[in-house]
Amino acid sequence: MSRALADWKRFLTGRYAAFRTLAVSDAIAVALNGDSLSIPLITTLGASPALATLVGLFPFVGGMLQGLMPSALRKSGGDLRKLTLLIGAVALLRPLLYIAVVVAIAAGLLPPLAGIGLIAIGFGVGATAQAIAGANVQTWFGRILPERERRFVAPRALAIQFGLGSVLLVPVALLVRVGEQDWGVLIYAPAFIGGLAASLLFLRALRGLPRPGAVSTGRAATTGPLSTPVRRFLRTNIISAVGAGFAPYLSVYAIVVLKQDAAYAILMAAIGSAAALVGAILIGNWLERGSASRLYRISLIVRGVGMASSALAGPWNPYAPVVLLVVIVVITVGFAAGMLSAQERVLRLAAPGEAIRAQSAYGATTAGALALGQLAGVIVLALLPVSYPTYVGIFIVTGAFRLVAAATADVGDDWNTATRMHHGDEMPAETAFESQR
Repeated sequence: MSRALADWKRFLTGRYAAFRTLAVSDAIAVALNGDSLSIPLITTLGASPALATLVGLFPFVGGMLQGLMPSALRKSGGDLRKLTLLIGAVALLRPLLYIAVVVAIAAGLLPPLAGIGLIAIGFGVGATAQAIAGANVQTWFGRILPERERRFVAPRALAIQFGLGSVLLVPVALLVRVGEQDWGVLIYAPAFIGGLAASLLFLRALRGLPRPGAVSTGRAATTGPLSTPVRRFLRTNIISAVGAGFAPYLSVYAIVVLKQDAAYAILMAAIGSAAALVGAILIGNWLERGSASRLYRISLIVRGVGMASSALAGPWNPYAPVVLLVVIVVITVGFAAGMLSAQERVLRLAAPGEAIRAQSAYGATTAGALALGQLAGVIVLALLPVSYPTYVGIFIVTGAFRLVAAATADVGDDWNTATRMHHGDEMPAETAFESQR
């Protein structure tokens, strides 16, 4: 523990200011512009559970565009910086549209149904752009940092991104609870304005990173099969992602089945983010030297059991809201562990010359599998009664998918085995970050 604290102190107070700013701004943008606020908002505007789930599907469909990144880089001459800044700028559409919608609805200029449609567009386009930009940042890190330093910086930056939103979502939940009756949807405007400011800061932080140089993505690098270890990992991850996509929004479940309000739904996200932050801090420090494969398998088991346990939060249980909060903690800690370990697993498994393509394939296949699972969830919620028994079936099925994925996952010899990264030929002999030290 003392070593973990010392490493985090070095990251938070040392020469990594550009990386810290990037992680913090991204965390704030995702928290205030993401589904933690937009899904409860459209639900209170009248969106059905099926429609809310369908809206949540849009970023996953858009995320499949990440598979085009190697070709896009090749056509842009390998200019990763310019491409990432452009994609990050597209993400500004989300908070801008959100602000316009809540102001227009509050002024009586826009009906709620039209507002739901516009929020869906902004959510889909903005979340897709933010996700692809975030994936490009991981590639950027690999270009400007030596591998040992990348393993130190990247997990900690991701840990901040996963968990810092909890600091903001708690006061936002209280703000919504206190002011929604008097101000209506306009009460969301300050949060969305904060999300816009964070998105602008994210772009500024990107511009402040050392230049990654031209990324070599010749035509040969975008064709042919990936190496066998990467393909095996992607197959396991696809099974897990289908199950994750099929999982319902617990915030919608809380509002529709447990009859909680939007403030409680936002509080759920805040508590989950806080749990993810604590978990990711410890996980990120350990993952620098430990086995990504074993951590990934454990994360699947934790998420599978956690989702199935949501069935205990039924309307028959007077403590259902508390149970649901416990489930959120378990799931989000498992999610943080899974995301951190999966990102590391892809980079560590990639063979020489395929790191960028492997990461793009990981993002695209994950998004496609999530979209497939969520589409199945939309169909189920549209055809079956929106009731507790329907959700119980969904909880059990989504949990089972994670457990099946865990059974198919390849793991290293022991917990202390950190898969060797072996695509150093893609990294410049002297990184940009090293040259600026």
